[in-house]
Amino acid sequence: METREVHCRILLFCMVTAIIITGIILPVAAVDSLTRGSMFTISIAGKPNTPYHVWFTRTFAMTGEPGDQPPVIVGNTERVEFDPDGGPYVIGSYQYSGGNGKRIIDDVAPSSASVSNTRYYAKVTTDSDGFGIVQFSTSSATASKTFNIRAENPATGEEVPARIDVPEKKVGFVTTPTTVRQTTVPQTTAAVTSPPMTVPVITPVTTVPVTSGPMTSNRAAPDVGFVLIAVSGAGLLTMRRLR
Repeated sequence: METREVHCRILLFCMVTAIIITGIILPVAAVDSLTRGSMFTISIAGKPNTPYHVWFTRTFAMTGEPGDQPPVIVGNTERVEFDPDGGPYVIGSYQYSGGNGKRIIDDVAPSSASVSNTRYYAKVTTDSDGFGIVQFSTSSATASKTFNIRAENPATGEEVPARIDVPEKKVGFVTTPTTVRQTTVPQTTAAVTSPPMTVPVITPVTTVPVTSGPMTSNRAAPDVGFVLIAVSGAGLLTMRRLR
């Protein structure tokens, strides 16, 4: 009798634990775009301890004035470097692959009184695991459009995927605390047509005017139901054997 009671208690504990764990791993809601005023993070996966240039490609036609600016790369982030606002433009002078001699600084939006164009590109050095992270911010000055982010190894011209996420092995930031709006973006990597012999690997980022609405989850509740059914079935089997 005591053995049966102990088994029942163990079974009940397992059922409660299963409910709690299942609730934690459900993903947060995802949307197709970013709300202006939010922040987001780009991660690249390349070779360990290797510098890569990251920039908003094909934004040179923008005016750079408020309302027509790309997102801005956040400063004071570990392993991320910029050119000085007034030069020299060591990073920006890099002639990227497939650009027919075009430099990064020629491919990004121009400077304005409020933002230097050196904030539209940067050099990020990967860690010992090959991960590099760049953080971006948007504001009311950010244009409402899709932006393409490109990452390239300046030593070899090799392009690597850029993803809108943070890898499981997170790289620490040395930024000051910042409030981040609860806006997420699906992990996507897309390619666009480029000059012959090269296919840039870019990540589209879309910004939209500020809106509000309920967040929805991509995972359905039946996952919890499946866990409970499985555990309950095991409990019935245990009870029958005890009898």
